[in-house]
Amino acid sequence: MMKKGLLLLAILVLLSWGVYECKYYYSYWQDLRDRPWAYSEDKNTPLLVGQWQGTFKDPQGIEKTIKLTIEPPTTDEERERKASQRSRRRGYSRQNKQVFDGTATVMSRVGVEQYELNGAVEKEDFHQFHCRLHTQDGTKQVLPNFALSEVEEANWQNDELKMSLRLASFILLPK
Repeated sequence: MMKKGLLLLAILVLLSWGVYECKYYYSYWQDLRDRPWAYSEDKNTPLLVGQWQGTFKDPQGIEKTIKLTIEPPTTDEERERKASQRSRRRGYSRQNKQVFDGTATVMSRVGVEQYELNGAVEKEDFHQFHCRLHTQDGTKQVLPNFALSEVEEANWQNDELKMSLRLASFILLPK
């Protein structure tokens, strides 16, 4: 009788593990299909996610270096957590498959500016995207210079990223 109980327990554990693996890999397969800009099985395929760096000059002629980090929409840890959760889903997932988050750091002789970014790739062409930049605490930069406010349009192809930036000038007014 004890052997049957152990066998039943082993079968239940294997079944549970199998369901977990199916949920994990199904989620990964969906991302490969729906987010080719963020995931690929081919390690040589260029992706939008990752780190980018370039330089630009603001309207005052100050040269600035920008470093972008675009995060993957779902990390392996998040995928593992979702696969291990038990849920009853009704209907379909409303999660937008085009959105991404990240950070931007702008460095110049004026100082260092830190931004968070939220963006989305265009559904028709995953190589076109737009994003908004905002400071990490939600306030505007205090530095008296031209700060980033928005990426108006952007295109990435292979190892090259081209962006049209909107800059805003922030000044301090005495009371």
